[in-house]
Amino acid sequence: MSWIGPAAKKGSKLAVKYGPQAKIAWERAGRPAAEAAAKKAQAQLQRRKAFAKAATIVGGSVLRQMHQGEPIYVVLAAGEPVEAFPAVDIGLPTLIKDADLSKATTSEEFEARRVKARVERARNRPRGK
Repeated sequence: MSWIGPAAKKGSKLAVKYGPQAKIAWERAGRPAAEAAAKKAQAQLQRRKAFAKAATIVGGSVLRQMHQGEPIYVVLAAGEPVEAFPAVDIGLPTLIKDADLSKATTSEEFEARRVKARVERARNRPRGK
């Protein structure tokens, strides 16, 4: 086994020694964190899809609603619901029945806020020497 380097030998010894503890730590903390990150990434993807759809519609805007504890992004065309991201099992008029339509955001407003946030992050980034 001369082809296995000293680092690999040490790594395998540590894996045997601490493997069970690492598995328990993954079960208790790692897996829930990974699931939460995947859920957030999926919500961001649905939001981007909704704003992309709203950009193709004249007078299009997006309204964020909660349905069964999940954010639903409803695309509106002149105040009328067109589509929901992700798709829901209830009618869109029912979903936005009690919603404040003045809180709907256009694609242009969304893009302006996104660009402003990126510029702000770039300004606050530490500069190299």
